[in-house]
Amino acid sequence: MRIFLKYKFLYSHKIQVDIDHILLYLLNIYIKIINFFFLFFILTITNIFADDFIDFENWKKDFKKRALLNNISEKTFNLTIKDSKFLPNVIKYDRYQPEFYEDTKTYILKRSSNKKITKGINFFLRNSDLINTVEKKYDVEKELLLALMGIETNFGTYVGKMDIYPR
Repeated sequence: MRIFLKYKFLYSHKIQVDIDHILLYLLNIYIKIINFFFLFFILTITNIFADDFIDFENWKKDFKKRALLNNISEKTFNLTIKDSKFLPNVIKYDRYQPEFYEDTKTYILKRSSNKKITKGINFFLRNSDLINTVEKKYDVEKELLLALMGIETNFGTYVGKMDIYPR
C-alpha cells in the first residue's frame, strides 16, 4: 500500500502550494529540457548526414561525367553505381590511416619482415598464373601488385572491419 503525504508550505506571498504539484512542475520542465536537447542532437546529426549525402550525390554526378568521358557506357555506370551509398565509417577509417600519423621508419618496420616476404613469395607461387595475367592485361608490375596486396590485405587474410558491398 502506497502512502502519499501531502506537505504544504507557504510562499512569501502567503500562497499555499502542494509539494507534489511543484515536483510535477519541475519534472515537466526537466522532460522539456531533455526533449529539447534530444531534438537538437537529432537535428544536428541529421544535418551532418544530409550534408554528406548531398556531397556524395554531387560526387556521383561528377564521377559519372568523368566515366562517360573515359568511354564507360552510361548503362555500365548506372548498373555499377545504383546501389552505392555514403558510408561515414569508410571516411572515418580512411582519414585515420597509419601512413598519415606514423613516421616512415615505424611504418615500414611494422609492415615488413622476413615472415611477410616468405608469405608473399608463397602467395605468388600459388597464384602466379593469375598475377602474371593481371600484370600483362592491366600493365601493373607484379612486384607492385604483391607489395600492395601485402600491405593492404596481408595477402588476402585481412579484408577490413566492415563490409562495404551492398547486399
